[in-house]
Amino acid sequence: MKFNETLKRPAVLLWALAFCAVPGRLGYYGAALYKASSGLDKAAAALTLENAEAKALAQEVRAGAEDAAFFSGLMELYPENKGYLRTQKAIAEEVDVLRKAAGARLGGRLHIAVDTRANKLYFKKGLRLLWAADCSVGRGGTIRDRKTGRSWLFATPRGEFRIITKIDSPAWLKPDWAYVENKEPVPPPQDPSRKVEGELGKYALDIGDGYLIHGTKNEAALGTPVSHGCIRLGAGPLEKLYKAAPTGTKVYIY
Repeated sequence: MKFNETLKRPAVLLWALAFCAVPGRLGYYGAALYKASSGLDKAAAALTLENAEAKALAQEVRAGAEDAAFFSGLMELYPENKGYLRTQKAIAEEVDVLRKAAGARLGGRLHIAVDTRANKLYFKKGLRLLWAADCSVGRGGTIRDRKTGRSWLFATPRGEFRIITKIDSPAWLKPDWAYVENKEPVPPPQDPSRKVEGELGKYALDIGDGYLIHGTKNEAALGTPVSHGCIRLGAGPLEKLYKAAPTGTKVYIY
């Protein structure tokens, strides 16, 4: 029994030492694993950041390539060669000559210019622009009266005109085409129903051949070609023009 007791104590001691050592080793390995895991997380984050930066860099490179292609195309359209530059210089010189000729012809006088493509009216003194305004010119197209065979072209004529008369509070004498367009019977020429008050605005400038510069009830459409041939202006610019342009003022429509 003593022998067994003697052997038991060292055995228990060894067992206890072994048992206590395992948690120590486990704690050591656990700490090492945690440290390694943290390192992996940092590495993954770094890779993600590098991936984002690489993606952004790729986008910049791609955008740069697209810009280069665009400007290369422009260079093909507008080559910087001597022939091209000589042509531009010649055009600039020709325009300068024409401007001087136009200025000499105008002689610093007041005149009206109407750009039918841009639907713009310019009031100028010589070559100097005093002011500009949106206008509406003829919409184009024709209308035909099947009964009589007559037709009307809704276009503003080009050329040189002048203010023949200035009319305060004009009344619109409704022409035949207005009835034909609305599919209404055409009344006799002197029929009172032809007279429509307020349709032309407060003022009108007669430039001949049945064409007027007048006002409109539809100012929202100014800047677009919607008239039947006359030149429409807003109330403000029309009043300025009526007061500033005397009878005889030249009107250039192009």
